[in-house]
Amino acid sequence: MHARNTRQIIRNVVRGQTAVVESHGQPEVAIVDIIDYYLQRAALNYYAQSPEVDVEAGLSDQAVAQAGGEQERYNLVMAHYLGEAISLGRAAELLDLPWMDLRLRLARLGIPLRLGPQSIEDLRAEIEAIEKWERRRRTSLRS
Repeated sequence: MHARNTRQIIRNVVRGQTAVVESHGQPEVAIVDIIDYYLQRAALNYYAQSPEVDVEAGLSDQAVAQAGGEQERYNLVMAHYLGEAISLGRAAELLDLPWMDLRLRLARLGIPLRLGPQSIEDLRAEIEAIEKWERRRRTSLRS
């Protein structure tokens, strides 16, 4: 692998493509974007462990801040999203990702999407999460 090829491969991976490294025509390694990696592991963890999620309680910023590390944060947020305790907008906010980015990633990775609010409360929570993310984005742009 040449250095120029390596940079191009990394750019492609960051843009959502998976790079497969082969040896003698056989695939040996797959290179994925780190966020996709965290999301895949979180989804696998959710389906393997079936964690208890309190649908009524949602998920607080504080609980996410107390998660041990990046993978644990993704595990917690995705468990609550997949367990239908939080919306896609809230999950994106807690993962500090744009809503559309998370939606596209989940679709690309084959992780189930729940589109559209199930109730008026869900709609309000979705709007609140998007507005909060937009305020944070504007504040960071001014800094």
